[in-house]
Amino acid sequence: MSLPDFTEFDPFNSLRARMGTDRLGFFELFDPTLHLTGVERSDLDQQGLWVAQSDLRALLDFTLVYKNSRVLIADGRRYHLAECAELPISEPLHIATSLAALAGGSGVCHACLQKLQYQGYDAQKARKEGYSRQVLDGFSLTRFWREFHKYPVSEKRDIRKSLTRSVS
Repeated sequence: MSLPDFTEFDPFNSLRARMGTDRLGFFELFDPTLHLTGVERSDLDQQGLWVAQSDLRALLDFTLVYKNSRVLIADGRRYHLAECAELPISEPLHIATSLAALAGGSGVCHACLQKLQYQGYDAQKARKEGYSRQVLDGFSLTRFWREFHKYPVSEKRDIRKSLTRSVS
């Protein structure tokens, strides 16, 4: 039995037109162990979640991921975007996707920006000190999420690795 070419199937093309899209989609079966539920997405945005370090992964670009979403880790006076040398190793970790959910996390971690070399940030080079200060002072989580989209992160497309920091 051969399947029809659904890109040529008028009922589906009509449905796609009514949905307002001309692109074909990508479908991934929902698995709550791999994908955020609606409640988890809402919690990450509003008050955050408390998770074990073993539930977090780092992508090859060093950003932090929980299930299929990039996340931040609250560390009292700042928040982390990446697997940096200053990442907290306490259990559990408070993660979120918005600053509103991070009570007290007032600033981005400098070591994370260094690890990501975000917008050319490099605090190790004296000649870039002024520029790096501008990147740090002008840091916007909204702009960061435009460059490193927070959701969805595909299990199939984005390679993950365990965090290298371990709880003592």
